[in-house]
Amino acid sequence: MKAIKHLDVLLLALALGVSSEAGAVSRPKPPKPTKPQPIPSVNRPLNGVNFSLFFVDPKKAAPTVRLINSLQNLTGVSPCLVKTDTNFSPIVCGNGLVQFGAGELYTYGLPVPNLVKFTGLPRGVNQTLAANFRSPVGLIPGSQAGVVHVHFNQAVTEFGMNINSGQLNAPSIDAVKFVIGTAPNQVTLTPQQLVPGTAQWAGVKLPAGFTDVAIIPLGIASLPGDTTNSLAFKADQFTVVPLVP
Repeated sequence: MKAIKHLDVLLLALALGVSSEAGAVSRPKPPKPTKPQPIPSVNRPLNGVNFSLFFVDPKKAAPTVRLINSLQNLTGVSPCLVKTDTNFSPIVCGNGLVQFGAGELYTYGLPVPNLVKFTGLPRGVNQTLAANFRSPVGLIPGSQAGVVHVHFNQAVTEFGMNINSGQLNAPSIDAVKFVIGTAPNQVTLTPQQLVPGTAQWAGVKLPAGFTDVAIIPLGIASLPGDTTNSLAFKADQFTVVPLVP
């Protein structure tokens, strides 16, 4: 009798165990949280801070607060003052908010078609652009084969720029790609196609915020028979949207 009772208890325990496991299997597992993904941005954000580059000749003017305010009122952008209008690096804007990699982005003298040129600037002030090479064109490419790294001293949700990929009937890049973050946690975006001879706004947005991005020019759209290995671009009006805590 005792053996039978022990057997009944064992069978009951096994039945309860099977029932418990079956119940566990039948419960759906909660989905794993997905990380927010950055997306290309083709429109300049209305709530961003726009930076353009200006060189103030110390022989003709001084970079005072009054002068900077005057430039901002005249142009509608935040002046980013640089030390020379050609071949200066590194470029830093907004008291460190935007920091371009040294030897990767240089000041580039005007004129360049299809990018905004401000008129009526105060005496001693010259507008300049940015390029991922030194002047003259093609003399010394950027140290990272055209790649430009950008660091922000606080998290931002959007970054972009007006980009000139080249002129019609001349060597130019085909697209620009943004890579968010630093290794090993990097996210590569779908390249944004560019049209030679047309200034375009290209950028990236990530509502969760980011502090590092790489700008990578892609492809060559050259004349037939042209073997120019150019990954060069010119840019202006860099826009950032700081993350609001």
